Amino acid sequence: MTFKKTAEILADILGLDEEEITSDMELTPEFEIEKLHVAKFIIECEKKFKITIHDENVHTFRTVGDIAKYIESRLSEEEGNSSESSEEERMWWYYV
Repeated sequence: MTFKKTAEILADILGLDEEEITSDMELTPEFEIEKLHVAKFIIECEKKFKITIHDENVHTFRTVGDIAKYIESRLSEEEGNSSESSEEERMWWYYV
Protein backbone atom coordinates (compact mmCIF):
# COMPACT_ATOMS: atom_id res chain seq x y z
CA MET A 1 0.00 0.00 0.00
CA THR A 2 2.84 2.38 0.83
CA PHE A 3 4.53 1.72 -2.49
CA LYS A 4 1.33 2.47 -4.40
CA LYS A 5 0.99 5.84 -2.67
CA THR A 6 4.66 6.72 -3.22
CA ALA A 7 4.34 5.71 -6.88
CA GLU A 8 1.33 8.01 -7.23
CA ILE A 9 3.31 10.91 -5.76
CA LEU A 10 6.33 10.36 -7.99
CA ALA A 11 4.20 9.82 -11.10
CA ASP A 12 2.46 13.12 -10.44
CA ILE A 13 5.80 14.94 -10.07
CA LEU A 14 7.28 13.38 -13.20
CA GLY A 15 4.09 13.55 -15.27
CA LEU A 16 4.02 9.78 -15.78
CA ASP A 17 1.41 7.08 -15.36
CA GLU A 18 1.55 5.38 -11.99
CA GLU A 19 2.10 2.01 -13.72
CA GLU A 20 5.40 3.29 -15.13
CA ILE A 21 6.87 3.57 -11.62
CA THR A 22 8.50 0.39 -10.33
CA SER A 23 10.03 -0.35 -6.95
CA ASP A 24 13.47 -0.87 -8.50
CA MET A 25 13.33 2.40 -10.46
CA GLU A 26 16.50 4.28 -9.58
CA LEU A 27 16.36 7.89 -8.50
CA THR A 28 18.87 8.99 -11.14
CA PRO A 29 18.96 11.17 -14.25
CA GLU A 30 19.00 7.95 -16.34
CA PHE A 31 15.34 7.62 -15.40
CA GLU A 32 14.71 11.35 -15.97
CA ILE A 33 14.71 11.95 -12.21
CA GLU A 34 16.75 15.00 -11.25
CA LYS A 35 17.70 16.11 -7.73
CA LEU A 36 14.87 18.64 -7.72
CA HIS A 37 12.39 15.84 -8.45
CA VAL A 38 13.78 13.82 -5.55
CA ALA A 39 13.48 16.83 -3.23
CA LYS A 40 9.86 17.40 -4.25
CA PHE A 41 9.19 13.67 -3.90
CA ILE A 42 10.55 13.61 -0.35
CA ILE A 43 8.58 16.71 0.65
CA GLU A 44 5.34 15.31 -0.78
CA CYS A 45 5.90 11.95 0.95
CA GLU A 46 6.44 13.76 4.25
CA LYS A 47 3.16 15.63 3.79
CA LYS A 48 1.18 12.60 2.62
CA PHE A 49 2.38 10.24 5.35
CA LYS A 50 2.80 12.90 8.06
CA ILE A 51 6.37 11.89 8.85
CA THR A 52 9.79 13.51 8.79
CA ILE A 53 12.43 12.10 6.49
CA HIS A 54 15.83 13.21 7.75
CA ASP A 55 18.44 14.47 5.30
CA GLU A 56 20.96 11.83 6.35
CA ASN A 57 18.48 9.15 5.30
CA VAL A 58 17.64 10.75 1.96
CA HIS A 59 21.20 10.16 0.77
CA THR A 60 20.79 6.40 1.30
CA PHE A 61 17.79 6.08 -1.03
CA ARG A 62 18.71 4.58 -4.40
CA THR A 63 15.30 3.39 -5.62
CA VAL A 64 11.63 4.20 -5.20
CA GLY A 65 11.34 0.95 -3.22
CA ASP A 66 13.96 2.21 -0.75
CA ILE A 67 11.79 5.20 0.05
CA ALA A 68 8.64 3.09 0.37
CA LYS A 69 10.41 0.70 2.80
CA TYR A 70 11.74 3.63 4.83
CA ILE A 71 8.25 5.15 5.06
CA GLU A 72 6.76 1.81 6.13
CA SER A 73 9.35 1.47 8.88
CA ARG A 74 8.75 5.04 10.07
CA LEU A 75 4.99 4.50 10.15
CA SER A 76 5.34 1.29 12.15
CA GLU A 77 7.74 3.04 14.56
CA GLU A 78 5.24 5.84 15.10
CA GLU A 79 2.42 3.35 15.67
CA GLY A 80 4.54 1.65 18.32
CA ASN A 81 5.40 4.96 19.96
CA SER A 82 1.80 6.14 20.05
CA SER A 83 0.60 2.93 21.69
CA GLU A 84 3.38 3.15 24.27
CA SER A 85 2.53 6.72 25.17
CA SER A 86 -1.15 5.85 25.37
CA GLU A 87 -0.33 3.08 27.83
CA GLU A 88 1.75 5.50 29.93
CA GLU A 89 -1.10 8.01 29.93
CA ARG A 90 -3.59 5.38 31.03
CA MET A 91 -1.31 4.32 33.87
CA TRP A 92 -0.76 7.92 34.96
CA TRP A 93 -4.50 8.56 35.21
CA TYR A 94 -5.00 5.31 37.09
CA TYR A 95 -2.56 6.26 39.85
CA VAL A 96 -3.67 9.88 40.28
